[in-house]
Amino acid sequence: MKKNRVLWIFFLVTAALALFPSISSAQLVLGQYEGEAPFRTWNTFPFAGAAALGRGETCFTLASDASAALSNPALLPGLPKFSLTIGGNYQIAEFYKYSLVNTGIMVTESNIGQGLLGLDSAGVSYSLGGWALALNVAVTELYNRPEAKYEETYGNGSSYLLDFTQEGVLRNINFSVGRRIFPWLSAGLGLNYVTGSLHRNFLEQETPIGSTISNQIGQDFKGFFFNGGILAEISGKLKAAAVFRTPYAKKAANSGVLRYGYATSSGGPPDIVISASSNDTAEQPPILGLGLSYAVLPELVLTADATYVAWSKYRLDEFGERQERDFKDIVKLGMGAEYTAQAGVFGARASVPFRIGLVYDPQPMKNPGSSYIAFTIGNGVHWKNLRLDLGAMLGREWGSGNGLVMKRFALSLGFTL
Repeated sequence: MKKNRVLWIFFLVTAALALFPSISSAQLVLGQYEGEAPFRTWNTFPFAGAAALGRGETCFTLASDASAALSNPALLPGLPKFSLTIGGNYQIAEFYKYSLVNTGIMVTESNIGQGLLGLDSAGVSYSLGGWALALNVAVTELYNRPEAKYEETYGNGSSYLLDFTQEGVLRNINFSVGRRIFPWLSAGLGLNYVTGSLHRNFLEQETPIGSTISNQIGQDFKGFFFNGGILAEISGKLKAAAVFRTPYAKKAANSGVLRYGYATSSGGPPDIVISASSNDTAEQPPILGLGLSYAVLPELVLTADATYVAWSKYRLDEFGERQERDFKDIVKLGMGAEYTAQAGVFGARASVPFRIGLVYDPQPMKNPGSSYIAFTIGNGVHWKNLRLDLGAMLGREWGSGNGLVMKRFALSLGFTL
């Protein structure tokens, strides 16, 4: 029995070295889907509601609703006196290499897809004179992964289970103020508080007689940052904008529990538990953006946004150890067009915008280098006090050799006075 116990303790320590990033000497480069990577894309700024999504995620010069404050609070003075909006989306992302999958433990023949549905934003704005205020709550990042599960049942009634799950969310609470400085120039500033969590669970189990190994890692996030921008109406047709998001420390309270249990018909060693905790930081990069919009016709507006993200400044510590992230700075591009027609809808006069766009979304990893190219389309109906907007994005990744597909469908409902 003593010999068995020594062997099990040795196995447990080996498992701990493999499962806890804080004490693992080797770093596995996963590319786009490192453990902390957001669902679908690393580049989650700017936040694009349904209207902005339809015109190529361009949102630096045109304000559709209160959520514009998350991208450029200088747009707030151009909104109606009062606006209230709520939005939701359905996202689909494909994965190839993550956690246990295609990293030496589990192997798949093709990409694995996952879909997530939920509300993603709610906001209110109020304008008085040349001033405007807004309060928004938005889900800016999700950390979910497709469940990785393997089960096998043997003839003697015993079975083996290997299971991995991960889910998480990051919410942004934004309070913004915008001011019209001159008839042609507006400026705005936003204070943002982020909060969220991420949970990873690993289970290996052999029954009815055998071993159980479980590894649970939890992280609770919080942080503060500012965003802001200016909007210049250069002429009656041309608008230009410049925006920024400050770098910030996304602080994480980390906890991990690695548990090993072994049982035989004659008993066995007691459960062995290894616990770890730490307070770590993920240093988020600064972001700058430029936007243009041009009214070719009163009914037709062309838009273009460029977003620079200094991903080379990104740093991640987990359980007291610096993680290797060989990232490069990127420039994300969006282009779109919006044509607005007038029509009668349900017996009332309404504006009906039609939107189309393209997005170039390079990911920050140097190896393998990859980018998404996406096509967007959207539509809406705007009555006097109510507005409904729909947007869709269909994209594919190039560079990694896996051809990952991503999709996003968004809907927003607004009320204005």
